[in-house]
Amino acid sequence: MRLREPALAVLSPGVQVMGYSVERRLGSGGFGAVYLARCEGQAYALKLLDLARVGGRVEREVSILLKLSHPNVVGIHGFGKWPMASPEFGVIVMEYVEGRQLDVWASEENPSARQVARVVLDVARALEASHAAGVLHRDVKEFNVMVRAADGAAKLVDFGVGDYAGAPGLTVDILPPGTPEYRSPEAWSYFRENARVPGAIYTPGPSDDLWAMGVVLYRLLTAHPPFGGDHSTLADVIISNEAFPPRAVNDRVPSALSDVCMSLLAKSPTTRMPSAGALREALEEMLQGADTTWDVPLCDAYGEDTATTEGERDSHDRWLNEPLHRPRRGIRPRKELPTWEDARAPSLGAEPATEQAPRPVPTSRAWVLAAMALLAVLVVVWSWRTSPGPPRQEVARPGSSSQAVRAAAPPSVTESTPAAVAAPAMLPEATTVKMEKTEIPAAPKPPRKGAGVMSRAIVAVAACAGLACPGAQVRPQPPPEPCPDRAVEVMEKWGVEVGDHYPVTFLVSKPQVIKVADGPTEVRLLGEWKRMPDNTVLYGRLIVSDRVYGRFTHARTRDGKRFPVCLELQSEALVKGLERESGDEGPTSARVFTTGEVRAVSEFE
Repeated sequence: MRLREPALAVLSPGVQVMGYSVERRLGSGGFGAVYLARCEGQAYALKLLDLARVGGRVEREVSILLKLSHPNVVGIHGFGKWPMASPEFGVIVMEYVEGRQLDVWASEENPSARQVARVVLDVARALEASHAAGVLHRDVKEFNVMVRAADGAAKLVDFGVGDYAGAPGLTVDILPPGTPEYRSPEAWSYFRENARVPGAIYTPGPSDDLWAMGVVLYRLLTAHPPFGGDHSTLADVIISNEAFPPRAVNDRVPSALSDVCMSLLAKSPTTRMPSAGALREALEEMLQGADTTWDVPLCDAYGEDTATTEGERDSHDRWLNEPLHRPRRGIRPRKELPTWEDARAPSLGAEPATEQAPRPVPTSRAWVLAAMALLAVLVVVWSWRTSPGPPRQEVARPGSSSQAVRAAAPPSVTESTPAAVAAPAMLPEATTVKMEKTEIPAAPKPPRKGAGVMSRAIVAVAACAGLACPGAQVRPQPPPEPCPDRAVEVMEKWGVEVGDHYPVTFLVSKPQVIKVADGPTEVRLLGEWKRMPDNTVLYGRLIVSDRVYGRFTHARTRDGKRFPVCLELQSEALVKGLERESGDEGPTSARVFTTGEVRAVSEFE
């Protein structure tokens, strides 16, 4: 069988598509690409979707856009299939929004509270019109909001994973396509409760879009996500943890705007902002009464002149409880990196440096620094005891698991990675210690805000001392390794791109808990995955550690075709590795549930 090349190819400038002349590509995703094109001098955004991959999504997106006609929703001008003789693409001709994605706008503009409120007001109007037409966006996030350069108006774009009443179903997953960081707590709770219930499908509502809008507003106000944690804890955090009010994170946020954001992030839909219309009304009322404090940039700009100094702190408690800097946006100043010669001792003949008397360190702060030094020593000792090789820190990649193609987006834009949250007693002067990821006891709860410096130091030492306690030895996670030769290229020919994932099962008759061990293994696809047929068998190996990790390197279809793949095993919650079930604490064997997912990767990390 000859596999055609992936349809998602780069169209050269000047190519004619349905009478439109292509100028350049604006963005791309797993299902297609968006191009800037012109017809009779007018600019348009051409969204080309690979028909072999998207199925009925083209018709659904077109149906949604035809239902909507609003100044804050991207408009549709036409649709069709191309090339006409042998169609490979669905083509949606849309309004071209010349501007910046919302996250890029916020980073470069460093907006004030008034500017943020106006942009969010535009998105609220777009959602109000969408919900009134029975349409859910289902992927509200900064990537899918464009801020027009001409007048600063915001437009909601990309309804590629949207839904409306009566639309035919396109997925059998429990949760609809979307971005994990923006999913509502009720969606995650449903997933947790029904992950193993056959046929269970979560039905989102307008409150899901409003929750996602709350996450967007929080990021705009604070330059940080409302919830920390990696993908292994994301669902738990969103379900259980309360976000700090934006004003508590950034005191330039007006109280009224902070309260609106927290209303959008209420855990229960019944206590959340009731509708996009209510959000619109609240923002309109606030903007009418906004004073000059709403015109101050919400964040400091990067630069040495904006650093907060110790002299500005009037107490040690305030020094500990406030961030070292206000949230910042803008372009970071470049610093010259030290050269090898800079690191060497001064050369002969150089003038001796003038000695300066060390500044006295406050006694309470000295206790904290001493505690941090002890913490660092204990971590290094534990890392040395458990690491077979050089220590390293695993950092989870930011997930962009949206299946939408960015419509009318500027080129070469990436999402920033949220910064890690430091431990309560961690100070800027403390040395960062890289360590192997290990199972550690739960850290004590942070002391109440009024606790003194010494109590914070004790918390840090207690948490660290827990690392050195004897316990069950956990084998390290598997080391990085490359994919088989040409695996990524071959997977693309089967329609599977890096980041795609699909359910699999071990070769058993029914879902159940089974015992597995280190070594070779096989799983099979639970259905047709792009061009890979149902019951394709994947071959690889399992590595038992804190979880059961799996790496699959080749596949075989029912008719005997074999080809290389690069697939990593993950849980149904899209966490790397399968969770160990109770009943087997062996170092090289474990009990796991028989179903999970595999994700296409470019290398095993």
